[in-house]
Amino acid sequence: MAGWDVHTHLIPPTVLSAAHRGDFGLSVDHGALLVDGERLPLQRLADPAALLHWVSSQSLDGAVVSVPPALFRYDAGPEWASLVNQGLRELATPQLRVLAQLPLHDPSAPAVAAQLAQEGVFSGFALGTPGYAGLDPVWRVLDALEAFTLIHPGHSDDQRLRSFYLSNLLGNPYETGLAAAELVFADVPGRFPGIRFCLCHGGGVTAAVAGRWQRGIDQSRPGIEPVSLPVAEALRRFYVDDLVHDDAVLELLTKTFGPERVLAGSDWPFPMGSDVVSAARSAAAGELTRPLAKEVSAC
Repeated sequence: MAGWDVHTHLIPPTVLSAAHRGDFGLSVDHGALLVDGERLPLQRLADPAALLHWVSSQSLDGAVVSVPPALFRYDAGPEWASLVNQGLRELATPQLRVLAQLPLHDPSAPAVAAQLAQEGVFSGFALGTPGYAGLDPVWRVLDALEAFTLIHPGHSDDQRLRSFYLSNLLGNPYETGLAAAELVFADVPGRFPGIRFCLCHGGGVTAAVAGRWQRGIDQSRPGIEPVSLPVAEALRRFYVDDLVHDDAVLELLTKTFGPERVLAGSDWPFPMGSDVVSAARSAAAGELTRPLAKEVSAC
């Protein structure tokens, strides 16, 4: 049974070219891309052929590609998103489906999403976790598109996570759970049911705290407005990848989100990713991630 890995990363070639020119504050040093103080080792991240080898080794139809989270850079504006998206276009092949970048907090984001969806190139969108307040105009477009929308954690600013690699081991699951909470408590799954959100890393802490979220709603805790869906039902409108490294947690995901909502995601080529893709969980992503070719209004 062939299928798709929904969680893989490549650095777009346009970003590498910009780095060699010193544009957008980027540079290349000893085989690494330097971006905002972070070093991204090039090697496989800059090698689409290596990803295609991974696809072949796992007997997959293909992989769904998003940029590494260090490249979301929402403060860099529409020009940055345009540069990234041009590189993603260059990466797109029948075996490599690409998720577009949005200038998420810029007023142009809804129009950018609508325009990209007409091209027949992008299979959806990849979003970081910079905070989702005021994004109804974006959600409205993604809802109309029924867009596959990958939620990938960005960097946590909590300085307590600097030790023991906790910025990844704990910060990433927290950031994903925070993003899910913002969506659930803002009633985004209820108001925009067409969006096919997919939470990376098994949704982070989401499944473990879903009951607590519902308790907060039931007890009318401060700051919580009424929502149209119980938490359990809202979470059944999300997809998650299966990257949790624990069979017991994987069982919790199937109970929380539904077995058909747990997709194969490897986080290739990062060391915290998985070594094997589940054939059974990779099958469903083929339809979900077909390239968009649809005209919608951004108004």
